[in-house]
Parts: sequence; structure tokens; C-alpha cells
Amino acid sequence: MSEKKTYKQLTLDNRKMIERYLDEGKTYARIAYDLDVSPSTIMREVRRNRRCEWISRSKGADKTDCEHFKSCKVQTICDFERGFYENTCQRKLCKRCSMITCSDICPDYEKRICWNVLRAPLVCNACEHFARCTLERYRYSAGSAQVSAERRNAESRRGFDLTTEHVEYLVKTVRQGLRLGQSVHHIFEANDLPCSERTFYRLVEDQSIGVIGIELAKKAKYKKRKHKKDSVAHKRGFYRNHEYSDYLDLSLTERAITTEIDTVWGCKKDSKCILSLHRIDLHFQLYLLLEARTAAETVAALDWLESCCDGRFSEFFGLMLADRGSEFDDIEGIERSVTDGEKRCRLYFTDPSRPDQKGSCEKNHVELRKIIPKGTPLANMNAFVLAEICSHVNSTIRLGCGNTTPMQLAQMCLPASLMDNLGLSLISPNEVVSAPGILYSPTK
Repeated sequence: MSEKKTYKQLTLDNRKMIERYLDEGKTYARIAYDLDVSPSTIMREVRRNRRCEWISRSKGADKTDCEHFKSCKVQTICDFERGFYENTCQRKLCKRCSMITCSDICPDYEKRICWNVLRAPLVCNACEHFARCTLERYRYSAGSAQVSAERRNAESRRGFDLTTEHVEYLVKTVRQGLRLGQSVHHIFEANDLPCSERTFYRLVEDQSIGVIGIELAKKAKYKKRKHKKDSVAHKRGFYRNHEYSDYLDLSLTERAITTEIDTVWGCKKDSKCILSLHRIDLHFQLYLLLEARTAAETVAALDWLESCCDGRFSEFFGLMLADRGSEFDDIEGIERSVTDGEKRCRLYFTDPSRPDQKGSCEKNHVELRKIIPKGTPLANMNAFVLAEICSHVNSTIRLGCGNTTPMQLAQMCLPASLMDNLGLSLISPNEVVSAPGILYSPTK
């Protein structure tokens, strides 16, 4: 049983091979054999993408394109056709005359035909008379062919595949139905129209046909859809050795001191955001202010945090788990120590659309949202206010902490110098604030 034939477009490398073989005078059959395609494919490719070079303008080019030019011995043709030249004629061959173009007045003129451009190979790549040829010359160039093919592919996907008659019939039928109060769906189901209902709405939206949105009963109520910007696509293997499956391969002892990291937004128009680091074993959450949600800002914030750790960053935050946001794309920068360039931590990523894989961090964002609700602008936020908010969040008594606070657990495991450098302190239980508008107000 033969394998199913797959059809693919020619690539730039294929076209470079075609150009080289044509320069060498190879046949279409030989080119097709080496490319594993049909000879007709090569012929269509050359015919569609060959480039006209017009006639040669070099000094050595033939003067005319007459079929008899090389063997022509005609003289003094102007004596009986244009007698006013007879006083200046030097009785030489008319094809060499500089006063007239012999092909314009010669009764025996016959236009020369080049069979190389009318049949295979259709181009003059291997022709030795190319430089002085007075006929229309054609060449095949891989670069030019690639540009032509890409432009043709792009143009074929523009507009819509409807003739003028189809458009007129579509508009007439739809308007007749609308005058009777019929819905667009009813019109399309009751008539054999040349496009689908969805295509019709798209043509109306793009103003490609003579029906405007206001003529449709419900169309005026809906806004045009806004397409989300495509996220940056990573190359295959970008997360290799940093995936969640790799994280699960670690021992339970190592995973017990994981720091889950994420970013928290204020409102959509904000450039600032909050980088949160959550030590799952201590229920301790640390907040760092980022001027922008970028990978460079994330690395800079972690570099500053490392400077606060007195060389013990790996001990406190040596294993990190993040989502696949673009702010964590600089894996090398996050893992690299700012002091000696060595590896300061190991970074792993959750699977796409799986926030539950770092659920502790997501759950503890609730405490932050009590003070900074969703939609609160962060334009007036600064590091001192954020440190105070962090102190209050971590001073809340938690059942999961054994009715103690994350701050107390952190003070037992983290040095006092780190807490001082971060500006964090334990808040008295009766002074803990977990309400919006007290610690931070977006208007001040």
C-alpha cells in the first residue's frame, strides 16, 4: 500500500536549488527528481515567478530583433523607400546603418522568436546570448520568487470570495426580509444565500457590502469585539528542566520550603504591580513593588532582596515556583546571584492554566485584597506603605499557623536583620488593620 501523498509549498531552499539547476541548464525532470516533486510543479513555479529583464541595452547587443539579422546582406534599402537619405548613405549594410532602424522599413523583416521563453525552460538563466539579446528576456531568481509567492499568498487571503452578482443578490434579499421585520437568521434559513450568516455579519462589520449595522435590529446594541494581543510565544523547550513535573521529582523535604511567587495588579491602566513571595511552610508573604510588570523589574527586585539577605538568599528563598507569566521569563536572571554570578535559587513553573498548583500563594492573596481591593490604582503606592501593609497581613492570627501569626513564625526562622532591611515588624493583635482605605488610599 503506497503512502499518502502530502502536498507542501516550495520553500526558499527549494527555490535556491531550482535557480542553481536552471543556471546549470538542468531539465525540469532532473530538478523535480531531486526535489521529490512533479515536473509540472517546477514548470508552474518558474512560469509564475520568473522575472522579465526586457531587452539588452549593452553596446554589443544586436540592433534589431529580426530573424534574418545575422545573415542579412541588404544594402541601400533607403534609396527606394526614403530617398532623402540617399545623399548621406555610405553604401554599407543596412543593418549597420546608424541613420535608420532597418526593421522599420524593410519589407522582409520577420520578428525573431525565442523558443526558450515559450517552452521549457521558460527562462534565460543558462542562455549564452543573454547579454546581447534584443528579445524580452526572463530570469528565475529564488529571492524574487519567494517574495512573489508570499505576496500572492497574502493577497489570496484578503477580502471575500463573492462576485458582484452574489453581493447584489445578498444585499437585495436581506433588505427585503428586514423590511418585513424578519430576523437575519430567518432570512438565511429561508433563502439560499451565497455566504453563511456569520460571514454576513463580518462583512457588515468590515463595511464590505452595502448593508450598515444600524439596519439590523440588534447589531447597533453590540460593540465591536476587541481581540486580545497575542502573548509572546516561547520556542519549544523554553521551560525544559523547569516544568512542574521536574518540580514534583524533588524530594518532599526540598519542596517543603518552596517560595511561590506571583504578581498582583491594581487596575488595568496601572504600570505598577506587586511582586509577592509566599513561603508555604511559614505562611509568610512578602511584597515587593515593581514599577512595571516586566522580567527586568522582577530580576531587579529579587537582586535587591538578595542584598537584604546578607548572602543567605539560597537558604531563605532557594526554591521558587511561579506561573508562566512574561514577568518570569528571564529564568537565568532570576536564578543568577547578583554578587558572585553563581546560582542563587532554582525556578520552576506551573502548568498552563493551573493556578491550583501554587494554591497557597493564590489563597493568601485574599489577605492582601482585604486592604487593596481589586481595581484599586497603585499609582501612589510606595515601598514604605507596602512594607506596612505586609506587616499587617502577616500579623493576622491564622488557624493554619496554630493560632499564631506568619510574622511570628518568620521571626523564628529568618534573621532579625532581614526583617529590619525589609522594614517589617510584628503588629499588636488589637492594632492589625484588614480593611481598605486605612493603610493605603489611592488618592493620597
